[in-house]
Amino acid sequence: MRKHRGRNILKFAAFLLLLAAITYVMLLTPTGALFRTAEGRSTLVRGLDTLVQSAGPLGPVVFVLIYTLGVLFLPATPFTIAGAVIFGKFHGMLYNLTADVLGASISFYLGKYFLHGVARGFLETRMPWLDRKAADEGFSVIFYLRIFWFPFIVLNYAAGATRIRFRDYLLGTVLGLLPPVFIFTYLVGAMRDVLATYRRPADLLTLDLLFPVLLLVFSFFLPTLLKRLRKGRELLPPGGLP
Repeated sequence: MRKHRGRNILKFAAFLLLLAAITYVMLLTPTGALFRTAEGRSTLVRGLDTLVQSAGPLGPVVFVLIYTLGVLFLPATPFTIAGAVIFGKFHGMLYNLTADVLGASISFYLGKYFLHGVARGFLETRMPWLDRKAADEGFSVIFYLRIFWFPFIVLNYAAGATRIRFRDYLLGTVLGLLPPVFIFTYLVGAMRDVLATYRRPADLLTLDLLFPVLLLVFSFFLPTLLKRLRKGRELLPPGGLP
C-alpha cells in the first residue's frame, strides 16, 4: 500500500514539473508569445497554413495531428482559428472537432495515469459526493461543462482524475463540443470570407456573418434552457402528463 502511494505521489510530482515547464514556456519564451499575443497567434496561423499546404492531400491529417498534440498542454483557441482560416467554415469545423475530441481523449487518460491515484484518496475522504456524482452522472457533468465553455485543458485532466467512465466522458465531450466548436469555427470562417471581399461597412451586415453571432449569443443561454428543461422533466409524474 505504501509503495503504491509513493508511486502515485511520484506521478503527481512529475505532472507538476511538466506543468511548471509549460507555464515557463507560455509566459517567458518567444514560443509562448505565439499563444499570448494577437501578433503571435497570426504568426502561428500563417505557419500552420504553410505547413498544411506543403503537405498536399495529407494536409488535413497533418493539421489534426498537430492540433491534437498541441491541445494536450496548450490553449485550443489558436488552433481552432487556424482550422477555420485554413479550411473554411464546414471542413474547418469537422477537423477542429475531430482534433478536440482526440486531444480530450488522450488528456483524459493522461489525467487518469498521473492524477487519479492522488485525487482518488482526496475525493473519497474529503468530497465523496463529488466522486459519486462523477461516476453516476458523468455524461451530464461533462456535457454541461463543455456547453458552458469550461476551460478545455482543465476539464480534460480533471475528468481523468475522477471516476467518470470514458464512454460517458467521450459522449459528453462530442455532444458538448458540437455547439461551441461549430459556432466559433463558423464565425471565424465567415469573417475570413467577408474580409476577402470587404469594400464597405455594409458588407459586414450579411446573414453569413450575423448567423454565427446570433448563435454565439444564444449559446450563453443554452445551458440555462437545458437545465430548466431537465428540471421540468424531473417534476413530471412517472406516467407523463395527466
